[in-house]
Amino acid sequence: MKYEVDKQKDLTVFKLKERTLGHEISADFKTELIFMQNEIDNQFIIDLKDVKKCDSSGLSCLLLSERLEREKNRKLILRNVQKNVMDLINIARLDKVFEFEN
Repeated sequence: MKYEVDKQKDLTVFKLKERTLGHEISADFKTELIFMQNEIDNQFIIDLKDVKKCDSSGLSCLLLSERLEREKNRKLILRNVQKNVMDLINIARLDKVFEFEN
């Protein structure tokens, strides 16, 4: 799984450098999310600019990350969500769960 992390004073951006967020990488992605989100104490953002496809395993990863942020009384922010991924989020009625930014 390819990704970049940009840690700043007030936020941390996890940029997934994969075309597909699916079952192929979901176990590794969840492990990285848990490790990273337990380590940081600032706003967490997942940048999905490179992700063109997502499946239910990918949504499960995003929901795990959202729960970890909610436990810290914060909202997970998803950045640069592509149309196909956003369509799946809307179909699953998860558009109210996350915050979005471009």
